[in-house]
Formats: sequence, structure tokens, C-alpha cells
Amino acid sequence: MAKIDRGKEGLRIPSKPHRMADDKPLRYETKLVPIRIQFFIRLNKKTLRTLTKWRNKMAEAPNKTTEDQRPKRIGERPVGISGIISITAYLIIFSGFLLYSIIQFWPTLPPSGGANPDQSVTFLFSTFSISDEIRSVLIVTLSGALGSLVHALRSFYKYVGNRKLVWSWLAMYIMLPFVGATLGLVFYLIIRGGFFPQATTKETSPYGFMAMAALAGLFSEQTILKLKKVAETLLTEPEKGENHLPETQEDIKGKTP
Repeated sequence: MAKIDRGKEGLRIPSKPHRMADDKPLRYETKLVPIRIQFFIRLNKKTLRTLTKWRNKMAEAPNKTTEDQRPKRIGERPVGISGIISITAYLIIFSGFLLYSIIQFWPTLPPSGGANPDQSVTFLFSTFSISDEIRSVLIVTLSGALGSLVHALRSFYKYVGNRKLVWSWLAMYIMLPFVGATLGLVFYLIIRGGFFPQATTKETSPYGFMAMAALAGLFSEQTILKLKKVAETLLTEPEKGENHLPETQEDIKGKTP
């Protein structure tokens, strides 16, 4: 095999052999390969090796799409440290505000001698008078929101501790106290109108209504399902929409944080 000479000018490689006129042994003519061509030859070899390795890795990779490869949906990204701190501050401050409001609106005991109790309330550096009926409505509304905040706080630290909190659930944590407040008020109206239609606020205890509203807010999903079953029993069940989501007890256990 002919040797390849390497000189200062370039790389000498053998060309095609040809036979001499006097039948002497074959001799080779050499061609001078510039240094630039040598560089491109080596570069092409390196690129070829890289492409070969990449092709082998792609052949060994599984065909099915993994969790990391599939496209992310809206709200599926994990919540960062700033979002966690913001929601934590929101839940704690809102809980303190509700506790303060319930204490301020709590009915005062009537004084001895049968005189009317003081109906003035001091709230956020202002003093005003309020009736007993409005005071009861405010207490049950605030209690329902407080019950929902208990559920939100418990769910929030659980998902943060397990590193599974995503952005799509933050809307629930923000709006859950308002849902609980509404449910507490609805339950109060149902119980008050159904079982105590003629009773006044002096003849009822605020503790019972407050406990009922707080439980309605704490178990808001179960409360809505129970009200839905009662409504479907008394009224006509509506048709399900195209984008209807199932609302069974199993779905609540598996999907609700």
C-alpha cells in the first residue's frame, strides 16, 4: 500500500496507478492537497461521528412521549417561591381579618334589668349602630368564609410540602373564602326560614348558626353536592353541557386539593 507523505505545503495522497511503457512496476502519481482541504476532511469526519452518536441515541430512546417531553398546558407549571409567599400572606391576613370581624360583630349580652343591649359596633376605627338581624347575617357570612379558609390553609401547606402546587389551583385558593361565605349565608337562610320562621334573634343562639355556616364553608364541595341532590329531587334535572365536568364524590376526593 502506498504511503501518504505529509509536508509543509499539504497532504500528498496517491492517485490512480498507471503502467509504464516498458512494463516496469506500477508507480503512483501524487497530488498536492491544500491545508484547507485537510481541515474540511477532518471536520467532516468529526461531524459524521457526532451524527452517528446522535442517531444511535435516538434509536435507543423510547418512542412513547414522556412527561417531560409532552407540551405543558396552561397553569401546569409549578408555583415558585414568590407565588407561595404571596398566597401564604393572603390566607393568613384574610383569616385574621375574619376573626377580628366576628369578634367585633358578636352580639353583646343584654344588661341586667331588662334594658335593651347596646347595638353599636366599633369596626376599623369607626363606630356605628347595627340591628340584631343584620348582625346575625354578618356573623354567619364571616363564619362560612372562615371555614373555607381552614380548608384552604390545610390544602395549601399539604401541596406545598409535597411540591405539587401548580398555578392552576391558585384561583381556587383566592376565591374559596367567597364561596364559603355565600354557602354559609344560604344555609343560614334555609335553616332559619325552614325551622325558625317565627323566632327572633333573641330566641336563637348565634353559636349554632355560626357552627353550621363554618361547616358549610369547610366542606364546601360536599355541601354543594348535597344541595344539588336536593334540588334535583325537587326540581327537574338540567341537561349536561358539552364541556360538563363530573361532580361525584370520587372526583372530589381525587382532584380537589
